[in-house]
Amino acid sequence: MCVRSEVFTSIAHVIQLLDTESELAKQLKIYLKNEHARLVHIEKFLSVINNELSQARGKEEQYFSNPINVYLFFKHLTTEWYHIKEMTSPDIRTIIHRNWLFPSLEDLTGTGTSLLRLQDTYQFTTSQMANGEIDLKFRSQKLTSDECYHIGHLAYTNNDFHYALMWMQEALDRFDEKNKRALIRRIDILDHLSNATFQEGNIENALALTEEMLAIDPNHVQAKANKVYYASLIKSQTLSKDQREDYLASSEKVGSNGKKNFRVRKQRQKNYLELNEICKALCRQNRAKLSHKHQAKLFCRYRHNNHPYLILRPVKEEQLFDEPTILLFHDVVSDTDIEKIKVLATPQLRRSLIANATTNTGTPVDYRVSKSTWLSDRVSPAVARLSRLIGAVTNLTMETAEDLQVLNYGVGGYYQPHADFFQVLENGGFTFKNGNRIATWLTYMSDVEFGGATVFLAVDGHIVPKKRSAVFWYNMFASGEVDYRTAHAACPVLIGNKWIATKWIHERGQEFRRPCSLDSML
Repeated sequence: MCVRSEVFTSIAHVIQLLDTESELAKQLKIYLKNEHARLVHIEKFLSVINNELSQARGKEEQYFSNPINVYLFFKHLTTEWYHIKEMTSPDIRTIIHRNWLFPSLEDLTGTGTSLLRLQDTYQFTTSQMANGEIDLKFRSQKLTSDECYHIGHLAYTNNDFHYALMWMQEALDRFDEKNKRALIRRIDILDHLSNATFQEGNIENALALTEEMLAIDPNHVQAKANKVYYASLIKSQTLSKDQREDYLASSEKVGSNGKKNFRVRKQRQKNYLELNEICKALCRQNRAKLSHKHQAKLFCRYRHNNHPYLILRPVKEEQLFDEPTILLFHDVVSDTDIEKIKVLATPQLRRSLIANATTNTGTPVDYRVSKSTWLSDRVSPAVARLSRLIGAVTNLTMETAEDLQVLNYGVGGYYQPHADFFQVLENGGFTFKNGNRIATWLTYMSDVEFGGATVFLAVDGHIVPKKRSAVFWYNMFASGEVDYRTAHAACPVLIGNKWIATKWIHERGQEFRRPCSLDSML
């Protein structure tokens, strides 16, 4: 600031000060305008947060059972609060910087990837997902263009160009030039949309989208290069009339708000493992598909095994499948014991791992989305009671069984097809102190509103989680050979909070309880 003294001695100089005050007033007006815009932005964000809190408080489990609500919640805490922090005073920044529990960007990415998995498994349209129409009882907020772009970008970085294209198109349809809160530009969406379209094999569409980019920014270097490249490819490729008619019949319009006749394949190219495709089809079923021949062999009965623990209170047994034998026991665990086990497990939950035969350790993987812990019989009478029940019902010893594994699935939580037994590799691999996992007992500790089924691929089996029930099957034949028919998967949880408890029973000690047989199919 420049200060001049003795201005009062000249009216001419006093008049000049009007210019100073005028410029100051102009700058203050600009400041107030910016400050008003900043405060309006903060007020709008606060309104969104208050709306979120009012919906979630008192019904937290129901609210967060909707995966889109979780995604939006994580987005607020990982990105939007950061931008708000930068717009506030130092005092507010200090409060935000306190040691609060915040999710990481990995959580946001994981949730977005889970939404893509749910869409792929249960075949929702992108519009249904973005409008929050996956849970008719408890709809979520609609996704913005920014949020659709983020999900599309996740698909793009994973080379999943089919869904990248769908989500970028949704982002483009929802884009509003007047939205000052938008973090992305139209040209950013068009860039990814054109590249994904090209990767899906639609060069004409990719070229048209690239030209739209150049209309916005004629100097966009990559777009200029892509235009030349796409044009040369189109020139070198000519489709026959029949090929073109077939292509148009199997495609739908995409582009800027439907103004241009862009097209993309409706169906995803089948470049995924057949096993996963079968698994996803089973997850979409409401129940198992059984022939009349197999249905005739199945039964329901009360089981007590002449065991003192069950004589006065036999369990309700339902045979679901006969090859392999898979049994479902109804109402075998009390609500009280289930809640006690959940309380014990919750503070100890850690990311679920899979056994690594090379390192003989556990490894986190993308195809198992859950947290788990292990509870021994010593930690609580509730855990000990469950072990005692399993032993009585199966007539197998629990002396060599593993501790109870308690597992809670996350957003879109699932476990891809796998078998519970360990495979003995030629190079040694795992060592089995108590033998292999001869059998599995899986207790459902919660109902799941939609999704989360246990599916068995060999028998087209689909088992819906029902609280207090349990599934039991042998992983090995009586001959000691492993039974690959027991390969199963946990379907992605769409709506709900899935809890299970698994007891893996080992071979040692079962010699007289399940005698060995030379018949490899028993």
